[in-house]
Amino acid sequence: MAALHGDPPPIPADTPVRIYSMEYCPFAQRSRLALTAKGVKFDVINCHLKNKPKFLTDAHPNGTVPVLLHKGNVILESEITVEYVDQAFPDQGKKLYPEDAAERAKARVQITFFGQKVIPQFYKALRETSDEEIGKLLDVLERWVEEPLRKQGTPYLGGQDYNTVDINTWPWLERLDARVQHGAISLPEERFPNLVAYIRRMKSTPGIAELVHSAEDYKVAFDSYAKGEPNYNYNSPHPFYEGEV
Repeated sequence: MAALHGDPPPIPADTPVRIYSMEYCPFAQRSRLALTAKGVKFDVINCHLKNKPKFLTDAHPNGTVPVLLHKGNVILESEITVEYVDQAFPDQGKKLYPEDAAERAKARVQITFFGQKVIPQFYKALRETSDEEIGKLLDVLERWVEEPLRKQGTPYLGGQDYNTVDINTWPWLERLDARVQHGAISLPEERFPNLVAYIRRMKSTPGIAELVHSAEDYKVAFDSYAKGEPNYNYNSPHPFYEGEV
């Protein structure tokens, strides 16, 4: 889809939420997963993240996605958008956060440690592709994903059904699966039986499956990043905006 310029059209009257996004941004995927889980109709405007459209930099001081627009409110940062969606639409779809205070705190801790331990190492292994960095990635995956799944004995990181923990961690595990399919990373099932089963389960879970990209889509995206010419909107059905040339 060719890039558009200027301001996007007004949010459709029958659509309560608009999200400024980018098709392959895992942080923006968190927001889209939350909205899908809640059954909230939303409008997606994809943005070029190098030649940023002015409406994006006006909405977010760092010019990053996601940005969620709802009833005149501008909600920034992916984890915050997930919590906002759960609270703004309490009677729709699934409850994303546990009601129990201790369980809610536990969910936040799981998300925090995944963000601190797994996400940085994922990107380091993606950039450097050395056996050492991939080995470190496997170690943190074992500690922060495989072990919790084994100890909990539940189908999802969030428990018997998926919740905010899964929504906030899945985007990177989906991309991990793509790298496994590309042959760039090996995820031995004998070492990661729970994680391998979890990935299969998530890819077929309603509310998640609708937003899963193919391994081929990710290959195009990853290769374009490696060349320094990111293809931000490959195979996307959504309008795509960039700044003025």
